[in-house]
Amino acid sequence: MWKAVFEGSHESCIIAPLCKKYDVTDFVYLVNAWTDKDSFYYSEAHILQSEEGSKKKFAKELKKQESILKFEKKSNFILTLEKRPLWMAAYMPLWDKRIIQTKPVVQRTDGTELWEMACWDKEPLMQILERLPKEFKIKLRSITKDKLDAIFFPHVMPNLSEKQEKVIRLASDKGYFNLPRKINLDGLAKRLNLSKQTVRQHLMAAEKKLVPFLTENLVER
Repeated sequence: MWKAVFEGSHESCIIAPLCKKYDVTDFVYLVNAWTDKDSFYYSEAHILQSEEGSKKKFAKELKKQESILKFEKKSNFILTLEKRPLWMAAYMPLWDKRIIQTKPVVQRTDGTELWEMACWDKEPLMQILERLPKEFKIKLRSITKDKLDAIFFPHVMPNLSEKQEKVIRLASDKGYFNLPRKINLDGLAKRLNLSKQTVRQHLMAAEKKLVPFLTENLVER
């Protein structure tokens, strides 16, 4: 299987400015796309990562975008249907039936994005760059041939409270779950300006929600 990683930005993106504005990372799964007369339509699934207030502001402004025809939100999961001008059907190679989206498109807080796609043949992956409009500032970061070990499928994540999400994200970022640990509860508490007991409680509550979700989606090897 051929796997390609693309990185860059494009001016017509409505997600990138919102990611920068609200400090939100948006993990996007391309669902489907089609053309009809003079318009290009596509559906996307979005999984948001940030503080709760930022995610709410992001979602509220995204829903108001002129191109959004349909919008559904549950927890940090959003499903959208967009209508764009027909020239944007040049995006269509991204939905090529021969291509597998192995990971979500990562819309970063700096306005850039990262795509990872795979295909049995190399040519459809290279055609992505060849057929994209000039306003796409996308570069091929790597292309390799190897066996895939996993494919991403979107799931609605457990509904963590804002404090639970903040504590467990910091714990993960700073190496609390590493062996050996790079930070302990005292270190987390100091960074969060919370008591050690409070940090422990938030971690335990978050883990109680996350572990069942993760184990029910394990794939036997």
